[in-house]
Amino acid sequence: MSVFDLIKEALRIARTHKSLWLFGFLAGLGGGFNFGGGGGGQPAPDAVAGVSPDPARVVLVIIVALAVIAVFVVLKFLATGALIEGVKRARSNGSMSMREGFREGWAHWGVLFRVALLYLPLYLGSVLVLGGGCALVFRAAGTPAGVVAAGIAVLVGVPWLLTLYMWQAFAERMAVLENRRALDAIAKARLFLHGRLQSGLKLLVAAFLGVLLISVCAFLVIAPVAGIVVASGALWGFVGAIGLGALTLVPLAFVALAFTGIMTSSVWTIGYLAQVEQ
Repeated sequence: MSVFDLIKEALRIARTHKSLWLFGFLAGLGGGFNFGGGGGGQPAPDAVAGVSPDPARVVLVIIVALAVIAVFVVLKFLATGALIEGVKRARSNGSMSMREGFREGWAHWGVLFRVALLYLPLYLGSVLVLGGGCALVFRAAGTPAGVVAAGIAVLVGVPWLLTLYMWQAFAERMAVLENRRALDAIAKARLFLHGRLQSGLKLLVAAFLGVLLISVCAFLVIAPVAGIVVASGALWGFVGAIGLGALTLVPLAFVALAFTGIMTSSVWTIGYLAQVEQ
């Protein structure tokens, strides 16, 4: 399939299978949540008064934060599994209800989580090796040599990181569609990717262009609506503008994120299945 055909098919699935929208939204959020603190806020009352924070309150905040992170992680991988299975069915003109999606996602979120954990050291190690090497060259040989080292690191690092991304994307689909364990899926994906780097790059381009297309369309729709919402504040006040924004901007943002998540997952799942069927 060409890049255009991949994008067209992914958009068709996103448009006609609304039961996948929630999973696409959760997948589209990705790592969008920022659990770090904002440094520009006012100090807490206890800090102003010079009093140590209450240990019980600190423990409670930590527990709540960990619970939120855990729920988000489960939902993220649950949505990933549901989308892979849902796109497979949609490609063969089948369908999947939201209940079936949750069941499929719940069945596979654990293996997808383990796959991600196994790839995490590879990503972090690659960045640390490349970044650390550049830093050592900067300190030992000066700026000109450091700039050269940084250029070499980019030339080596970008293809390697993209290869890791493709490897993981195929491993996820093997884990879900073929019910493989994490290590088995990773090993099979490495063999599958061998000789298919060009096809993987085509899927990368298709996913990027598809998301870019959705982002541009979303901006063209949301920007005028946002302007109307802001202007309505002069007529209806702050509360009225918030209400209008909740009725208009929130659904539009939800659909845009849903299409983004479905687009990315669909391109890789369609591309993988097309390769397998050859």
